[in-house]
Amino acid sequence: MTSTHSAVPGRVRTAGGSPPLYRRDCVGGGIAWACRDCPLRGDCGETGEAMTEASERRADTTRQRLVAAASRQFAHRPYSMVSLDDILVEAGLTKGAMYFHFPSKQALALAIIDDLAETGRAAVTELLARKMSGLETLIDLVFVIAVQDTQHEVTRAGVRLLETLDSTTALPPALWQSWMEFVATLIQKAVTEGDVIDQHDPEDIAKMLVALWAGVRRISDLDQPELYLDNLQKAWVLALPSFANPDRIDYFTQFVKRRHAFA
Repeated sequence: MTSTHSAVPGRVRTAGGSPPLYRRDCVGGGIAWACRDCPLRGDCGETGEAMTEASERRADTTRQRLVAAASRQFAHRPYSMVSLDDILVEAGLTKGAMYFHFPSKQALALAIIDDLAETGRAAVTELLARKMSGLETLIDLVFVIAVQDTQHEVTRAGVRLLETLDSTTALPPALWQSWMEFVATLIQKAVTEGDVIDQHDPEDIAKMLVALWAGVRRISDLDQPELYLDNLQKAWVLALPSFANPDRIDYFTQFVKRRHAFA
């Protein structure tokens, strides 16, 4: 049956009134992805002096170095095993420079998750512009994120941190929920297009598919991307008959295989 619950409300806010991770819009078939705003800086630089254009550029560069260094650490080591000193040595920066941008290791980790959300927003915006069907868009998005996960340390670190920080801050659960609601919106679109059977709640299908991706990622070695993508393809081929229109299973099985080959 078709869900009567709105899978994607008009605006979704995280705890504390944070900006939405995605929103409904009239562009791209009614779906748009929004990222959290970056933490605001004050009007003074790392030395306490008034910010000039040059000092703002230096501050941005410092922040980027910190995020890049932390991403390299968190992408390959557990959060609890990475110290601030590890990150600062990697970045070649002092604690004073870090504290201007981030008050703690957790704040730095949350900034990486913010960047992950921004990466997702950019990927969704590009995919929606292609005007594909809902299920095609979802399959393409899954493989885009999987490829980014194997090639970009910010993405890999961000996803790992989502699991690590899940119980210590409101952002990771909000992002997981946002992803599931967005997937549910694509599934609902696929129902109206006749590609998904109208016998299950789109939110239940979305939860299954997000869990499927997370599970495949967890059991795969991201340093062996071909095996990871192969596992992802097999999981999707096995899952399709549980929710896809029987008349469309062959088409989407081939679509998954083509997308895997393209990746």
